[in-house]
Amino acid sequence: MPDLGEKFTKLSFKEWSPLNKKEINSLNVLNEKSFFETIGGAYPFIANLLCTNIKNYNYLNLKHKSSKDIEQRKPPFLIGVSGSVASGKSFFSKIIKSFLEKLFKELTVELVTTDGFLYPNSFLEENNLMEKKGFPESYDTESLFKFLSGVKLGESKNFAPVYSHILYDVIPDEKLEIIDPDILIIEGINVLQPIISKDNNMPIMISDFLDFSVYIDAEEPFLRSWYIDRFLSLRKAALNNEEDFFNRFSSINDDQAKEIANSVWEKINLVNLSENILPTKNSANLILKKNINHEINEIWLRNI
Repeated sequence: MPDLGEKFTKLSFKEWSPLNKKEINSLNVLNEKSFFETIGGAYPFIANLLCTNIKNYNYLNLKHKSSKDIEQRKPPFLIGVSGSVASGKSFFSKIIKSFLEKLFKELTVELVTTDGFLYPNSFLEENNLMEKKGFPESYDTESLFKFLSGVKLGESKNFAPVYSHILYDVIPDEKLEIIDPDILIIEGINVLQPIISKDNNMPIMISDFLDFSVYIDAEEPFLRSWYIDRFLSLRKAALNNEEDFFNRFSSINDDQAKEIANSVWEKINLVNLSENILPTKNSANLILKKNINHEINEIWLRNI
């Protein structure tokens, strides 16, 4: 990875895991069974790296608070997780959340995905944006900015919209209530991308709200293969549920489903990856390189 040499340092890590099998199985990660074998590896190392950053953050905030002698709530430590569709962002985020909850038993750790800030399908269809779902223009960036601002300002209660992978849509009138988190993980393909304000057309970086950011990286053929596998698994899971978005593909065979998934990857996800997601990689604090088995085999930390 020659493009990282000047700005990043490659780290070595030991293999161990503080999570037991029951805790891992309870994570309920969407179609990520193949990931469970990789829990040892780099994940505890990354959690402890984050732990050091969180302790430093808490110390600096405590010092600042005492110097000002003002009673105000410390803003939460925000961790951003980005990467391509099908890179394993959700799995990574849930695992790291579990590790941090074990390492900081006295702190509240919350997880929000930016999928909920997508415009509803009805809006996307009305504006001919369904084939741009996941692209910057498909997100309600004003709502995302308002949410992040509220969290970082230390507001005690904030609400995030909820996305359903079964409906393939934002759930109407359903909100995730986030109350006084000490650590907030925000996961999504766009967390390192700029938000263009409707008021003044000035770009606002989501990363400006983050205290630490992670980019999950993999070779494009791996990502394509993982997306097709996920598509097939979601189709299989939807066979007996007519409300499931992927039920519409239940009448076709596996080869036809693979062709559709590959076409979606080529026309939508690959374009989005090349134009909007991959260019943000080098702005992350930590880059995790995966192999074909979803194992993290390289860790690159941004130089200070």
